[in-house]
Amino acid sequence: MPIYFNVVPRKNPLQPQDPPKYYANIVGEGKTTLSDLAKHAGSVSTVSKADILAVLESTFSKIADDVADGKIVYVGEYFTLQAGGSSEGKDTADEVNAASIKSVRTIFRPGKMIKDALKLASFQKKT
Repeated sequence: MPIYFNVVPRKNPLQPQDPPKYYANIVGEGKTTLSDLAKHAGSVSTVSKADILAVLESTFSKIADDVADGKIVYVGEYFTLQAGGSSEGKDTADEVNAASIKSVRTIFRPGKMIKDALKLASFQKKT
């Protein structure tokens, strides 16, 4: 199944008088839920969907807790998650404190398995 994209015009903010250039914009198509993952795993193993769902819920809950505790979570060769963020600049190191942090985000790094899968992906223009 291909990855779909549409075409979007974008102007150069440094040269607003220039005509826009057109770019491929990858779009999501469908979704996969935790239940879908458990159903698939149940269909290719001897473990029930309910048991797999319980394990996945427990695992992802632990991942969320660990990321919130500042840990870098390595999920095999699939991906890595950790907290990241941005802060307000201060004149001295002593002025920097927790209130200096303005936003927090999740940093996702795909691992070898996901990178390899994407290398084999095909693309199709969405009509």
